Amino acid sequence: MSSILFALLLVQQNATDLDAVLKRATEYVSQYEAELGNLIGTEEYLQTAVWMDNGIPPRVARKMQRRTLSDFLIIQVGPEWTALRKVTRVDGVRVKEKIPSFEDTFDDSPQMNSKRLADLTKESTEYNFGDVRRDINLPTFALKILRTKEVDRFSFERDGSGKIGGVQTWRIRFRETKGPSLVYGIKGEMLLSTGTLWIEPETGRILQTELEVQNPYTQSQLKARITVTYASGKSVPILVPAMMIERYESKYHTVDCRADYSNFRPFEVDVKFEIHAPEMPKER
Repeated sequence: MSSILFALLLVQQNATDLDAVLKRATEYVSQYEAELGNLIGTEEYLQTAVWMDNGIPPRVARKMQRRTLSDFLIIQVGPEWTALRKVTRVDGVRVKEKIPSFEDTFDDSPQMNSKRLADLTKESTEYNFGDVRRDINLPTFALKILRTKEVDRFSFERDGSGKIGGVQTWRIRFRETKGPSLVYGIKGEMLLSTGTLWIEPETGRILQTELEVQNPYTQSQLKARITVTYASGKSVPILVPAMMIERYESKYHTVDCRADYSNFRPFEVDVKFEIHAPEMPKER
């Protein structure tokens, strides 16, 4: 067999293997999202924001750091999930309780629950700082890439192997190739994402995700990168987010965040929401 023919067969075999792994991962995400349900846990969140001046070279003009401790709720709203924080401590100091516990917040009224959800979502960002809007930092956000209805909009390429938490994985690069995109700019600009998935090839389990997105339509061309690592849950029989690393970067400003999660457990309150069909953005 010639070396050229062998190389072609090897490329074909690798493509077949990649297709099989992606198929397992898509099946895994479908089952995972069905089993995820609503989870509540504890989040320790460290934010560091740096502002640079416009000198040559730029120098640090201001720096802020904040550490929060929160009850962290991942709750399903229709087919999607959203994240809510109830901050209990800021830099080690207990904060005055503004809202009751999550268990006492919702009731049997879907309409009122939708209003409470909107209020809680706003309050969840009260202790965020920096000049960057952060609304995609839900740990499970990147799993959407492998949903059955989304996966065909992405291209995939194997980029080696690596161990995550002692588990051997394939490192698979992805690129969003067409809309409607997962992420949109403030004015509705379609922002195509790229990144990496670390997938256990035999099972399709996803041990780590890295999502990267850039907004070239802003004056400072904001870039964002969110990396999430999963680990076995102690009180739930599935992998749960263990750590989320965020970096937001523009010409003169950066925000770095690290969230560590613990004590994830089922949120036993049955919450119903009034769901309105979203207006789908048009493909451009």
